Amino acid sequence: MRRSLWGFLALLASVQPIFAKEAEWRRVAPENLVLIEVQYGTIALELAPQFAPAHAARFRALIREGFYDGLSFYRVIDGFVAQGGIGEGDDKKLQAWPALKAEMERPSAGLSFTLVQSADLFAGETGFIDGFPAARDALDGTSWLVHCPGLLAMARDDAPDTGATEFYIVIGQAPRRLDRIMSSFGRVIDGLEHVQKLNRGDPEVDSGVIAEEAARDKIIRMRIAADMPEAERPPYEVMRTDTEAFEKRLDERRYPASPFFFRKPPPILDVCTVSVPVRLAPPRIKPRRATRR
Repeated sequence: MRRSLWGFLALLASVQPIFAKEAEWRRVAPENLVLIEVQYGTIALELAPQFAPAHAARFRALIREGFYDGLSFYRVIDGFVAQGGIGEGDDKKLQAWPALKAEMERPSAGLSFTLVQSADLFAGETGFIDGFPAARDALDGTSWLVHCPGLLAMARDDAPDTGATEFYIVIGQAPRRLDRIMSSFGRVIDGLEHVQKLNRGDPEVDSGVIAEEAARDKIIRMRIAADMPEAERPPYEVMRTDTEAFEKRLDERRYPASPFFFRKPPPILDVCTVSVPVRLAPPRIKPRRATRR
């Protein structure tokens, strides 16, 4: 009996760290996992409906309609954004997809915010919310997504409430001047290198729109993981940003212990330089049933 008890305790001790590490990850909801196929590979995005529910819902509806399939990334500016859809101005002709009311920020109440930097250049505070780089204003109680590389947002005209179908992905130096004036609703979690390979336009000619259709990279297909057979859904997991383990990662960046840093940098972090780990979930091992002897 004692030998069995000690064996059980030893097994429990060995399993607990595994469960503790697993608890540091969260599975991306299939309804929020978007896959964009281009000639270079597959781009995986996680939607953030908690920030822009109407825009996330519109994007899903467009994908399910097959709207983007066969269209292209027609405006790609090096160091800035890759914009895709039907084409600048043409989206206004689509009566089925009217312009949406802008969703540029939301109340901070109810959000779990992990602080990265206080007194940021563009915001009172920057940090992470559910793995998304974000910022918040303590004075007016609002939060918003930050224009870090990989951010997904809806393009628009000069007026705020004019986004409808055209989207863009940030591919270069974080254009933080766009924070809080665009409707941002997701981010690339895998395959950003495929976005970086897209053919560029000339920013000095028609604001980077690629005139020749043949020179534009096609969107082969877009899918939502929830619409795929369960066995075919990529099991993406994102490290939770509301844990002690993630706080430790932040401190390791703030206070590097490596002797390489013979001069210690100031303990300041740019939220856009802090990566949130993403992985494909390891296969689940089903426990074997005990057999009678």
